This record gives sequence, structure tokens and C-alpha cells, in this order.
Amino acid sequence: MAAYDDLNGKRIATISVISIVVTAVTVLAVQVVYFALADLVDTQKIQDARYTRSNHVLSQQAEEIATYGVDPDTGNIRIPVGDAMKRMAAEAEEHQNEDHANLTVPSQPIS
Repeated sequence: MAAYDDLNGKRIATISVISIVVTAVTVLAVQVVYFALADLVDTQKIQDARYTRSNHVLSQQAEEIATYGVDPDTGNIRIPVGDAMKRMAAEAEEHQNEDHANLTVPSQPIS
């Protein structure tokens, strides 16, 4: 027989399950908000970052490979990369034409 001081097991189980679900959903929602804000902060940091020293070095290197000059330490002559590539392509074409001209065609079929 049920007495007035008996605990309602079904109600306790239902409230426990609901509490666990609400807690899990809250934890996941807080995690989503945290990572969204962290991504926003990282994006803002990247946009505000200044790489002045690196940009200066890169601009110097880009200028060096685009101009004529002489290396003071070694005395080597420096030419722009585009010109060097054009010269190499022209030389390769000349060698290819020479190789085609030097090919001999046999006068008799090989048996």
C-alpha cells in the first residue's frame, strides 16, 4: 500500500532525465558560442596584424629578381628572372632545331 511519505520514482526519473538533457544542451550551446567568438577574435587579429619586417624583406627580394645588377660580394651579374627564362627558352628552341636538323633518315628500310 502506498503511503503519503513514499517517493514518486517516475517523477524523479523524469525530472532527472530532463535535467541531464537541459545540462547537455546548455554545455553544447556554450561551447558553440565560445568557438564562434574565438574564431571571430582570431580573424580580427589576423586582419589587424602587421608584418612590416617580413613585407619589407619580400619587397626587397622581389625588386632584386626584377632588376639588373651586380652582386658586390661575388661579382656575379644579376638579370631579371623573366629575361633569364626567355633566354633559356630561346636556347632550348635552338638546340631542339639543331637536333632535328642533325637527324639522319636511313635511305634503306631496316629489315
